[in-house]
Amino acid sequence: MNDVVWAQFRSCSGRLIERPVQQLRGEKLEERAGVWEPPRYRGRRAITTWWRPADRAGHVGCATLSALEAAISLEFDPQVTAFASWPVRLSRAGSADGYVPDFFARLRDGQARLLVRRPSGGAASGEAWGRTLKLVAAAGAQAGWQVRVHEGDDTVVTRNRQRLARYRHERMACLDTTRALREVFTGPRPFDDGIQASGLPPLRTAACGLHLIWRGELLIDWNRPFAPGHSLVRTRQETL
Repeated sequence: MNDVVWAQFRSCSGRLIERPVQQLRGEKLEERAGVWEPPRYRGRRAITTWWRPADRAGHVGCATLSALEAAISLEFDPQVTAFASWPVRLSRAGSADGYVPDFFARLRDGQARLLVRRPSGGAASGEAWGRTLKLVAAAGAQAGWQVRVHEGDDTVVTRNRQRLARYRHERMACLDTTRALREVFTGPRPFDDGIQASGLPPLRTAACGLHLIWRGELLIDWNRPFAPGHSLVRTRQETL
């Protein structure tokens, strides 16, 4: 049965296991160690980055800057509760070739999601990438996983997320400051203007405000470059 997709993953103790992917429906791969890491060699152009999701133990690996963008997008997504890098290798039955998706994520409703990066340049239109997409789609269908392709576009939204991601940690939050900022931004006003109007210590208040923007409790136009002195901020109760 060459249409069966096989999966290699690690057990809770770290032992490598191989099974048909349809048997992994109950496996919490978002909690497992990876089955692969980027090889290290002289002249390698990509730089591996280890990203730590906010207020969670452990890191996830990002083989390229595009993978780092994908990790930030997963963390920004309010439906994602946890994700891991490279926790499963997929292959067709009887084939020596395999593919390791970049991320495996768990959603709030319990569903699982595979996130794969579209390769850059001509590789994105090549036969190898087409075969990879078919393999990942078949794995998703057999295991009941969602499959998403991260395009890696250099958009304003992406750049805003990268800038605000440094304020994603819960240590930036403050209940009293949050209440004050919700009142200050009842109507749209520039971010810096609202921070000053709050009358609170500016540095800590700004950090809390940027954390609230990351969390979606304060709203901005993500399709425009965020500039604290000019970008309008408002609460969810305010409509445009």
